[in-house]
Amino acid sequence: MKSIDEAKLKVGSAMEGGFKRIGALFLKVIALPMVSVGLGAMLYGLFQILNNGDPDHQFAPFAIGVTQTIFGSLLWILAKKLDTAAHLVRYRRQQNRVVRLAQQRGGRLTVTEAAADTGLTVEEVGDILKRMADGGYVEIEITDSGMIVYRFPEVLFAHEKQWSRGVETA
Repeated sequence: MKSIDEAKLKVGSAMEGGFKRIGALFLKVIALPMVSVGLGAMLYGLFQILNNGDPDHQFAPFAIGVTQTIFGSLLWILAKKLDTAAHLVRYRRQQNRVVRLAQQRGGRLTVTEAAADTGLTVEEVGDILKRMADGGYVEIEITDSGMIVYRFPEVLFAHEKQWSRGVETA
């Protein structure tokens, strides 16, 4: 039963990031020509107003161009937000793979072994582990030979499940 739930979670998170990327691409494909055509219509309407001197009859292309440009720009901003959200989903999945590997390895990892076992690049794993160290979730050890090892204290001390152990209550 647990493996079915894990599989659903994996598929759900993969689809979430994928749908966001596809949605962002779709919005960008719509927004780019919309902004271009809107700017063209604005310029056409502006030249019509300046050449004819009668802004009442020539204002329509300019107004349509402004509306299209604003709407296209809003779609572009939404696409960028979706793209950022998709990258965040991908980063979270990568981080989870590194943490699961640390659990399998007893709470200690190097960047290269994590990269080899997760399929991520050395740069991606290094960034993940540095961010986790900056957040206080991982400790950095340097061995006598100068190798950098990332320690996961919560994994190393997982046998202490009772969080109140060693702490006096009031």
